[in-house]
Amino acid sequence: MTKILVLAEDGLSQHDVARVADLAATDRAENGPLQALVLVPAGEKRNRVVEALDEVALGRLPREEQGDPRTRAQAALDASVRALREVGVDASGALVGEDPVDEVAAAEGDEIWVFTSPHLLEETVHRDWASRLRQAVRRPVLHVVSGTDRVVS
Repeated sequence: MTKILVLAEDGLSQHDVARVADLAATDRAENGPLQALVLVPAGEKRNRVVEALDEVALGRLPREEQGDPRTRAQAALDASVRALREVGVDASGALVGEDPVDEVAAAEGDEIWVFTSPHLLEETVHRDWASRLRQAVRRPVLHVVSGTDRVVS
């Protein structure tokens, strides 16, 4: 059995769920069932300058989030776990802190998949979650742009 940790910035898109399900099908044939632990950060700690640079560089509209950040994170987590279970993945989930690197690094799992929107500045200077996790753990870390097939690293 393989256990992956899935760190999702804003929850998983349907495309992301399909990617994990594909891995589960492949892994099931080789190693038995796949377990996925979905981790979603709860909180508002964001570098607004870095976000603004990403928005300009990517032509993205600013985020307009309403409501309690923890409630939004819990809803994203619940939807992600439910979607994975619907496609046959043994999934569970938990909220993690605003800067989830230490908590994810301490969690049990064979590999880590990080799903985020593009963060050009942080990726360039290797301060994104995936880069920081690679420095903290001796496990494979895959960084995917959420909703796409683009692998960052």
